[in-house]
Amino acid sequence: MKKEIYEQQKAFAGEKIPSMSRRKVGHDYQQRQIYMITMATEGRLPLLGKVVGKSDGQKGTPEEPRVELTELGKQVERNWHDIAVRYPQIDVLALQIMPDHFHGILFVKEHIEKPLGKVLLGFKQGCNKALSQALPLSLLPLRSLLRPLCPVCCCITATN
Repeated sequence: MKKEIYEQQKAFAGEKIPSMSRRKVGHDYQQRQIYMITMATEGRLPLLGKVVGKSDGQKGTPEEPRVELTELGKQVERNWHDIAVRYPQIDVLALQIMPDHFHGILFVKEHIEKPLGKVLLGFKQGCNKALSQALPLSLLPLRSLLRPLCPVCCCITATN
């Protein structure tokens, strides 16, 4: 997202809050819970896909509005679903990818060894590795400067 667009939209979105300030103080992110996670690309760059189709397109037709994922978006999708493979105590309930962010819901079914933040850190590292590999060699010096996914994590209490 360009700076001028960001400035225009900031009035609606509010000031950016560091992700760690959004965490609930004293909450045990290892316990049985359902978590809604939103992650956005750094600078809201549309790295994950692009919106195609028409807003009034009929469902099931080529004109149906949808997001076509980039290779990076497809890798994010694979990595997200791999969380349940790597951590059997976690179920992936949902994933919706947009061009510059995604929303996902994870269900921690039982106490996990690592806090959820550490699980998500591994997910982000896998996504960042995919981005680094996708960059042309001419951008090699920039690879270490990229931090494409910035997390926001909300907690929703699970029922038994």
